[in-house]
Amino acid sequence: MSEKTPEQAPQHEAFEIKTPEHMALPDAEHAEGLRAGEQDPTKQLEAARSAVESAPADNTAAENLNAAAQASVEPAPTHVNKELESTSLSRELKHIRGKLAAPDKALSKVIHTPAVRMVSEASGKTLARPSGLFGGGLVAFIGTTSYLLFAKHIGVQYNYFVFLIFFAGGFALGLLLELVVWSVTRKHRA
Repeated sequence: MSEKTPEQAPQHEAFEIKTPEHMALPDAEHAEGLRAGEQDPTKQLEAARSAVESAPADNTAAENLNAAAQASVEPAPTHVNKELESTSLSRELKHIRGKLAAPDKALSKVIHTPAVRMVSEASGKTLARPSGLFGGGLVAFIGTTSYLLFAKHIGVQYNYFVFLIFFAGGFALGLLLELVVWSVTRKHRA
């Protein structure tokens, strides 16, 4: 590869913009006079300056804007009462049930009755605690695995009731640990 570099860079002349005189904006000396009935723009400018200078300094445009924004932000009250909530729920369930098969539709009607829903929500808040289920499952898994290995090693018959005992104990242990953690971190939540 043979690259040749020029020994001397070409010299450029100064770039000048030459505009024809008919395209340039006129200066004050060459501007045409006012037409009949036209007001002098310098007088309008002076009037605007004097109006701005005479305006009170404590009432700025930013303050006016903030006041207008705060005045117009008042939210309209929206009330969602029990009647509106139940109407909305029944319409949504009716719409969804229209897409289900007949057995699923019947099951949905049974599950979403008010009595079943109330029992389900109450038990979901009290009985089915995630910490209890996790503790019960973990203790039941570890306990029944070790019991199964122990029963095989000794040669006794495996008792399936032991799973329920381990699960109940682990559930209680999980709830107890959740109560301890909740009482210890109560100061941080307040």
